[in-house]
Amino acid sequence: MQYTVTGRHMEISSELRQLVDGRLLPLERLLGDALVSADMVMSTEQHQCVSELAVHARDQHRMRGLAEGPTCPAAVGAAVDKVMQQAQTLKGKRHGRRRDAALSPTQTERSGGAEPSAA
Repeated sequence: MQYTVTGRHMEISSELRQLVDGRLLPLERLLGDALVSADMVMSTEQHQCVSELAVHARDQHRMRGLAEGPTCPAAVGAAVDKVMQQAQTLKGKRHGRRRDAALSPTQTERSGGAEPSAA
């Protein structure tokens, strides 16, 4: 996965970059190959750190998390948590979708054969 960390009117330290990398690992594990890229934009506004995470997944799915916090690590964590919740929903939708509408012949045999006819 490719990701970028950008700072608006602030310097991004190596510790902050490592924090973002560590927080994105569970997201990468959850989505796997479906995860294409992630962009983190951080800024400071009125003694608050604002963090915005935009994630692009396969099949044109985009997830976005915007969070504020008293410190940058708190804002990064909250933004990643918001995107993680969206990713779990997306994965649940993909996983729950059935590939075939009709039952296969082996499934009908297991369920007791053909449907009973009305007499």
